[in-house]
Amino acid sequence: MSDRKLPRLLQTPAVLLLLVWMLIPLGMTLYFSFIRYVLNNLRRPEWTSPSPSNWRGFGNYEFVLKSKDFFLAIQNSLFIVCSILFLTVILGILIAVLINKTFPGQGIVRVLLISPFFVMPAVNAVLWINMILDPVLGLQGIAIAGINDVLDGLRQIPILGAFFSLWPEFEPISFRATQTSAIAVIMMVTWQWTPFAVLIFMTSLQSEDQQQKEAAVLDGANTWSQFRFLTLPHLGRPIAIVVMIQAIFHLSLYAEIEIVSRGNGNKNLPYLIGEFANNNIGAASATGIFAVILANIVAIFLLRMVGKTLME
Repeated sequence: MSDRKLPRLLQTPAVLLLLVWMLIPLGMTLYFSFIRYVLNNLRRPEWTSPSPSNWRGFGNYEFVLKSKDFFLAIQNSLFIVCSILFLTVILGILIAVLINKTFPGQGIVRVLLISPFFVMPAVNAVLWINMILDPVLGLQGIAIAGINDVLDGLRQIPILGAFFSLWPEFEPISFRATQTSAIAVIMMVTWQWTPFAVLIFMTSLQSEDQQQKEAAVLDGANTWSQFRFLTLPHLGRPIAIVVMIQAIFHLSLYAEIEIVSRGNGNKNLPYLIGEFANNNIGAASATGIFAVILANIVAIFLLRMVGKTLME
């Protein structure tokens, strides 16, 4: 047996298992998307079983496209994912550069920074929406009430009171509302995933060429110039990898949206699939195919971006 055939033969079981693991669920989803498959239908009980006789063609896709929440779910998915990626990359770079320097307690600080990444998504959502963002019992409500109490005291001052009386009372924000629930999801996921970006960037900064930075200092380059022309180009590949990995995970967010708003004006594609899956498996499968298409479009774009970065 040649040296080339043996490695391929050893890899064959793993490749076949991976193909079966991927193709069977995808094939079943594609099949269900072309038939009428409704779990609870008293008028048409034959639709409650996935039979080829219930063939519907592209009817499920047409039904999903005409759904009032479909394009909202796509828009919301892209808005949440892009916002989280932007914030985690910016915060990750800033924190990684900050803690890359030697200071007392550096090890403890690094452990504390990374620890949010190991919190379960459901626990993270419950923690934020109830203990931090709640307008009455959360830290937000307590902080707003404290600011209003301070303003009330300042209004009693004889001379300056007239100035502070012009200030309005601050009102806490209800992050379960339609307009703000997406922002709550962005904040809690950013808090959880920023440590991942920090870990990747901090590891990359350990390999940064210090001789270049010393030469830049001797040439009179300030801190901003060193960061812009040396540190940022060095972090180009880690940034591309962080964006690609996080985009894959954030396109499937579900627990945070369910806990924050129950999908009230804040649905993404996974949440819409869950709603359809309660009864209409055909529509849920068609939405799943749309989600796969969207994920592949994003993945192709990100892979090209990563490939371009790695080739530079």
